[in-house]
Amino acid sequence: MNLELYRSLRAGKPGYVRLSRALWKLTGNDRVRYLNGQVTNDIKKLAAGRSLYAAVPNAKGKFVGDCFISATADALWIDAPLELREALDQRLQKYLIADDAELVDVTDEWTLFHLIGSVEGSTPADVSQNFANARFGLPGHDFWIAGTSEPSFPWLPDDIVESLRLEHGLAKWGVDMTEENLPPEAGLDRYGISYTKGCYLGQETIARIKSIGHVNKSLLLFQSDTPEIPAPGAELRAGDKVVGTLTSSAYSPALEKGIALGYVQRQHARIGERLSVGPNAVTIIEPPLQLASS
Repeated sequence: MNLELYRSLRAGKPGYVRLSRALWKLTGNDRVRYLNGQVTNDIKKLAAGRSLYAAVPNAKGKFVGDCFISATADALWIDAPLELREALDQRLQKYLIADDAELVDVTDEWTLFHLIGSVEGSTPADVSQNFANARFGLPGHDFWIAGTSEPSFPWLPDDIVESLRLEHGLAKWGVDMTEENLPPEAGLDRYGISYTKGCYLGQETIARIKSIGHVNKSLLLFQSDTPEIPAPGAELRAGDKVVGTLTSSAYSPALEKGIALGYVQRQHARIGERLSVGPNAVTIIEPPLQLASS
């Protein structure tokens, strides 16, 4: 890993991240009311020029997918993992019946990329939409460019982006969460669920977990005792008992240790809990870096 580049990002210097995302544009007078009834976060609080993160659940409260939603004065701009393009389009179009709103897939018409750091002096001239978004935990901006030609930037290496994601404790679709998970299991309480916004599809299950129930497992951050990076898929053990599984891992320059996200059973899901991964020990920790606001 280029530690000098990592430290420069932490200090606020800009760096570009290549993204591969499915993209939609939602317009119409009912766009906010409609989308607010489909996702876990509160779209009504989203100001123009800013973004927020949300899960898109099914009627039982489990994931259909996740997305970022950005606002302009006349539209909402949605981006999600590219592999969810068909599934999310079907899910969102399904309940768009009598609303004054139109959802259009614009994946083949726009290009999206992300800037970590200050936008001053770093905005390309051909950017059409610019949204403040702490997508990887650090302050940053999403740039939407009309057309599908990829800009020729010095893109940040994947290992640095992945370390920043894990250091902020952010789950990744298809790696740390799937359709089998509930958003609270994946830790979205911290940054992707509003419990005060009112009704949305799947809200009853998610609200019940918060008020009177619990999840049987939780996605938490683990720190290795050494710089060695734990392997994704490795079993977490308490003594001889398997109590969880690691899902993604990276080296943390902030801690100078290996870190990993993983699911652990409720009985062991507490900060400071020590578990074993093969011959090595790991400890459940709070994310070492604090999430910036979008």
